[in-house]
Amino acid sequence: MWNRIKIALYTLLSTVNVSLIGQMRLSEVLVVLATPFMFDKEDFSVYPYLKKIIMALILLLGFQVFTDLFIVHNSPANYFRGWASIIICILSFIVLFKVLRGYNDIMFYFFLIMLKNVFYTDDIVDSDMTYFKFKMVPILSSMVYLLAAYFYKRNNLNAVLAVLFGYSLTCLAFDSRSTGVVFFLSAIIIYFFNRKVEITRAKVILFSLVALVIFQIAYVFYVDGVLNGQIGGDHARTQMQRVANPYNPLQLLMTGRGETFAAVTAINDEPYFGHGSWATDKTLKYYQILLMFHDEEFNANKVADSDYLIPSHSILLGAWINCGIGGFVAVLLILIYLLKMGFFLIRNAQNAAIYPVIVILTIGLVWAFAFSPFQQLRFSIPATGAILLSSYYDFVYDEEEDYDEMELTELPDPLKHGY
Repeated sequence: MWNRIKIALYTLLSTVNVSLIGQMRLSEVLVVLATPFMFDKEDFSVYPYLKKIIMALILLLGFQVFTDLFIVHNSPANYFRGWASIIICILSFIVLFKVLRGYNDIMFYFFLIMLKNVFYTDDIVDSDMTYFKFKMVPILSSMVYLLAAYFYKRNNLNAVLAVLFGYSLTCLAFDSRSTGVVFFLSAIIIYFFNRKVEITRAKVILFSLVALVIFQIAYVFYVDGVLNGQIGGDHARTQMQRVANPYNPLQLLMTGRGETFAAVTAINDEPYFGHGSWATDKTLKYYQILLMFHDEEFNANKVADSDYLIPSHSILLGAWINCGIGGFVAVLLILIYLLKMGFFLIRNAQNAAIYPVIVILTIGLVWAFAFSPFQQLRFSIPATGAILLSSYYDFVYDEEEDYDEMELTELPDPLKHGY
């Protein structure tokens, strides 16, 4: 019961901001206060992946401190905010790993996330496109997690697949393409691993070719539907209209993720140590690159009174921009550790009730680290990572206990054999 109260406080207080070293969520203040009571150094020996992730985050913090103080000579206002974000991420991993333990607690967490998003609306929701993407998707995604786990626990695989495929198509139709792709791929993975399909190199190549052909055909119908106004929204239509060939998915990706190309340019300018915490685009060089991919003209009056951060929209590239190649390696290590646990569970934990959630979170991690803002390392990654960590060690240690019990039952009975 007390654990549920902790989960509720963390989830619901995340909607309240306080001014401490920049903007912090009240849930993060709660994490800071709870850490001394929940941290146990023995956890690092019992749960090695937790130690590896925390060490990688400390490494990231070290690179950030070095860049801010000795390379770019950043202002205290900027580097304190940057350091605080990484420290909060470290503490959140420690606390949430101890709180989000087991199927019931994790499902309770997603239920509260859904409830929170029903009553709380972010300021970014200001149009039809943003309403579905930033208001409805968080609610519906949590609902899909709950439904998929519920049906899977009751061995109703067809219902799980119907929920995932239906939701993915809904997202694609309403202009939330990345969410749709993540849930679509997750449904395919869940199907194959539950059907015990033997995976060989030849099957992977054949499936990849077939999937590529099917994707391109489906993509053509999708583009026609968007351009004709039958599906999608104004945002997707505008993106397709500004590329030379909307039927080329790479061109659509380039115009939709122009921040990535701006980030690569910024990295090329400062490849070794980065631009520092809260790095502003002082000359608006990278902002203009972003506008070029969005096919927009530079408006000096529009940006005269604003400070623009160097655009990246990628956790991996954002770390490289902030603190150089060392920061990129540190964040890449975090991703590798999380994916190792996620892929291990995908291959081996089909009997776990939470299996569909694990698959979705693992596939979503790849997209998040590649195309989500760097701030998500602080806001969403700790909860996802904590769920993967707790599920991984629950599964591994349960397997070891089962193996030990099996060995004990197979030992010969001394009385029966006359010993």
